[in-house]
Amino acid sequence: MTVSADDPRPPRIQIADALREEIASGQLPAGKRFPTIRDLTSRFGVAQNTVQAAVEILKSEGLVASYGNRGMFVEDPADSKEPAGSPEFVAISRHLAALDEAVRSMAERLQELETEVRSARGQAQ
Repeated sequence: MTVSADDPRPPRIQIADALREEIASGQLPAGKRFPTIRDLTSRFGVAQNTVQAAVEILKSEGLVASYGNRGMFVEDPADSKEPAGSPEFVAISRHLAALDEAVRSMAERLQELETEVRSARGQAQ
């Protein structure tokens, strides 16, 4: 696959989408060594910085991880607690998860307060 100049998506997004599809389809299975930046640069015919940006997207989604001198490996998307998708989708999903947790916490606290109020009213009578 080469990057298409006719595609409105930036090259890094085109590359990330192609690699994400390969991970989802099993062409790049979980636990397998992820291709090197050099290999991907050659494969997609783009600059190393472009490939690095695409790989960073996949890392942020939990689909690829670096392990020091051992290299990069494909992670199991099912094991990832991170949502899959574009960086914007991931950021929105994280924000919604934080809001959901805050609402859940407030609901628990409200229930505790209501119980205390009922108990105090019962004792006052």
